[in-house]
Amino acid sequence: MSVIKEPKPFHREFELARLVLFSDTVFAIAITLLIIEIKLPAIPEKMPAGAYWELLQPVAMEWTAFTASFIFIGIFWVRHLHLCRFLQNYSDGLIRRNLFFLFFIVSFPFSTSAVLHTNAHFMLPFFIYLCNLAGGLAALFWISYYVFQKNPGLSIAGHHTEKELLYQQFKYGFLTMATGFTCIVMTYFLFPENAAYQRISYGVIPALAVFNYFRLKIKKRNTLRLVHKVEHHH
Repeated sequence: MSVIKEPKPFHREFELARLVLFSDTVFAIAITLLIIEIKLPAIPEKMPAGAYWELLQPVAMEWTAFTASFIFIGIFWVRHLHLCRFLQNYSDGLIRRNLFFLFFIVSFPFSTSAVLHTNAHFMLPFFIYLCNLAGGLAALFWISYYVFQKNPGLSIAGHHTEKELLYQQFKYGFLTMATGFTCIVMTYFLFPENAAYQRISYGVIPALAVFNYFRLKIKKRNTLRLVHKVEHHH
């Protein structure tokens, strides 16, 4: 009867490093692909000064979309980095959840190019972009729940306060985008001809983001105060 031996700790550490390095590579490729399609148009030798903006306006829109997506991917990378620094082991469940998260990262070049085709009568590309953001936040929250709540043995021992605050940050980020996205879609569905309501709905996401930011700061302050009180008591 053969016995399957558990991998040695060194092998586990090496395999976990491969998971993180693979993720970093996906982030790097996704960011690189964002800029590849942005090119200056051919500019005629003789052209009125006022016509330059009309010629360069599409490039300016592409650059704006690129900048926004670059920032979002950068934020996702930083949050993924903060999560990975607490890992000491991995499982098949973690690998599957990480791949699900990376799916939304590699989708950014597509959703970024799609959002450029948004107009007042065709909002589907904009909704695709919001879905991309919401999916990434949901997947990151799913990973943090799996690591910190469901399988705490995958993370390093101790650091309970830091892990709890990070988990709450991921949860609030997901709830902010999910709630805001739902409000925007419902507004377009219920008031398809009311442009004022539609514009107002765009403010739901930043308003919730600011609210949850201060909510998290208060929670962090109260948690740290409680920890210091307990330590001082001991």
